[in-house]
Amino acid sequence: MKIKIQLLEAIEEANEIASKLQEKKLKNDLRSKLAAACFAVSQQHYNSILLLLSRNPPLQATAFALFRPHVESCIRGLWLSHVASDAEVDKYLSSGTKLDMASMLRKLDSALGLSSHQSIYKNWSALSAYTHTGELQVQRWLKTNDIEPSYTESEVSELIKVSGLIAGLAYRAVLAISLEP
Repeated sequence: MKIKIQLLEAIEEANEIASKLQEKKLKNDLRSKLAAACFAVSQQHYNSILLLLSRNPPLQATAFALFRPHVESCIRGLWLSHVASDAEVDKYLSSGTKLDMASMLRKLDSALGLSSHQSIYKNWSALSAYTHTGELQVQRWLKTNDIEPSYTESEVSELIKVSGLIAGLAYRAVLAISLEP
């Protein structure tokens, strides 16, 4: 699938999700509000990734850099929804959590009977490299004699696909804390 078509389809889906979430009434407890805020941030990161990729020329470095925060905000929302104790929820509002992503993922896996920790965390250093201008990010700028970005169509396609999956997960998580179906 050509990137432009894939990107247009992703933007259409993101707009559809946004319109569906626009008027959702959520539970009024602190846990639900904090989780919903995390999921909303995740949705904004996703929309920003798509916006950056749709520019001419595409701003691919920044789109790739946003992928890790996109994933992190979704994980934090899931952790708040399904794992955090009431005391941790209260503490999160004032000072965040001292748990790292690996710990959050392990606790989520344990609580929900999943095995996402290995599949997500084995790629965490790559996500960090893109976010913090590490070797993977810089290598994309050194593939030619000029200093210019050089991301393969396959890399960009994968970013669109996987960030869409995370956005879908965040969307379904919001539906789970909604007062209405």
